[in-house]
Amino acid sequence: LDHLGVQQGDVYPGADDNGSGSTSILQIARAIQANPVKPRRSVLLIAFCAEERGLLGSRYYAANPTRPISDMVCMLNIDMIGRNEEGPNETAEDNVNTIHLVGSKRISMDLHELTMKANESVNFVFEYDQEGVYTRSDHANFARQGVPITFLFGGFTPRYHQPSDTLEDINFAKIANCARLNYLTLMMAAEHGHFEKNGEDEIRKRQ
Repeated sequence: LDHLGVQQGDVYPGADDNGSGSTSILQIARAIQANPVKPRRSVLLIAFCAEERGLLGSRYYAANPTRPISDMVCMLNIDMIGRNEEGPNETAEDNVNTIHLVGSKRISMDLHELTMKANESVNFVFEYDQEGVYTRSDHANFARQGVPITFLFGGFTPRYHQPSDTLEDINFAKIANCARLNYLTLMMAAEHGHFEKNGEDEIRKRQ
């Protein structure tokens, strides 16, 4: 939904970016529907369009929300979670069970700790070395308004923004586990209610 489409005759399928995140959202929706125990607060599931064009879909919603932004307890973002990160110093096999947890400490440490608690049932190995993408996905338009966020991000691979971003090498278990993690997090957040603004960025603002 957020990908490049057709560029100069080449199709960019976007299986990871962001077919993977969109799939995870659908899995979360199914879990909410199937469980007779419902979240104690409303949950809004949104697949934003035009992220690649400048976060346009989320920017529009943040400026024209269906409910006041001040009512939002948190925003849990999922973007590019379907492949195992590859780089000069690490292989895909090194990252079968890793996920980047981006921005979770910036606005509310309470939300970060709640995510850690939810992960006890999923057992991801969290990595924190991709904060450079903090402003590059849809959560950023909510974080700017002070909404506590988490951003699950699988990391970069050679298929990123290439016509080769197809279903080949997609880690379906990672997509499902991201859905499990955010489902558990949202259920716990619905119980918790509004989070204290005690994250690193918020503390710096007060100094």
